[in-house]
Amino acid sequence: MAQEVIAPTATLPAMRRLDRTPERLLYETRAGLGALPSGIGVMALTIAPQILALGFLFWAIWWPEPVTRTSRIFAWGCSALLVALVLGVAGLLMRRYRGFVTAVLRAPFTRIRVTDQRVQWLLPWTPTPLMEIGRHRILGGLLGPVDAKGRGNAAMVLVDGDPAADIDGNIHFDRLPHAERFVAALSG
Repeated sequence: MAQEVIAPTATLPAMRRLDRTPERLLYETRAGLGALPSGIGVMALTIAPQILALGFLFWAIWWPEPVTRTSRIFAWGCSALLVALVLGVAGLLMRRYRGFVTAVLRAPFTRIRVTDQRVQWLLPWTPTPLMEIGRHRILGGLLGPVDAKGRGNAAMVLVDGDPAADIDGNIHFDRLPHAERFVAALSG
């Protein structure tokens, strides 16, 4: 479930700033499961038969319940082998696609905060932001298609040559709750 807070008059404590000017909170949201990339459903459908096959293999190993010592050793050995194979594949994925896997796992927990001085990506378990972009680097926002619930696509337009931008000079947000408020907060 998406959580969204809009408080244009609220102030945040000044964080790591020398002038100690309080910040005004313009937009804050956590997109929840909607933040997952659109291909995750297809990936889950691809993984589901493999999980069912593993479940069937564990069932075949442990049913009927092993009663002799050698059958128990065989069952534990096969189970350990299956677990090792699953962990090995997961390890290969993490080693080769670490950034993507980490981003997908963090996406539902990431909170986006727009203030009058910066935009931050925050996680509930870390005190420091994942990323922070100062307002001087932001030119505005673009609004894409929005559904009936207000969840839609948006883009943050950054200055030319900004290292955080994609090839078009933007940072894209998919299925963002109250996307029109996000774009308005970037412009204001």
